[in-house]
Amino acid sequence: MSRVALSQNNESYTEYEAQDKLRFLVKDYLINKEREKEFKDAASIQNTQIKVIMSELDIKEFETDNGKVVLSDRKTEDFNEERLIKFLKERGLESDIIKTKEYVDFDALESAIYHDKISGDNLKDMNSCKDVKVTQVLRINKK
Repeated sequence: MSRVALSQNNESYTEYEAQDKLRFLVKDYLINKEREKEFKDAASIQNTQIKVIMSELDIKEFETDNGKVVLSDRKTEDFNEERLIKFLKERGLESDIIKTKEYVDFDALESAIYHDKISGDNLKDMNSCKDVKVTQVLRINKK
């Protein structure tokens, strides 16, 4: 019977031994993967609870004997496509930017901005077409 070398630790097994080890590893992996999901779900719930409590107490940092929690806001901006289409049309800037389905071709918009086809004033006013999203970010570090 041929031997199979496992590259990670240079052990060699017969094909039967390798298949037996594989059965064990797959079984163990599936158990650990299920545990990982359970722990991830529990941690997600606790993460939300910590954010709620810290927000209600209006605190941004909290320290325990084994860790430190920092709560911060992460702001992301995204264009509101309907408002942006209206904005571009009102200023006569829709030619290659707004497509038939009436969506904004962001590559064309970026190119128009880069090549100064949109004035600085229009560019400033374009901010009114953005949706702002604030996401709370929680960092917990073990001491």
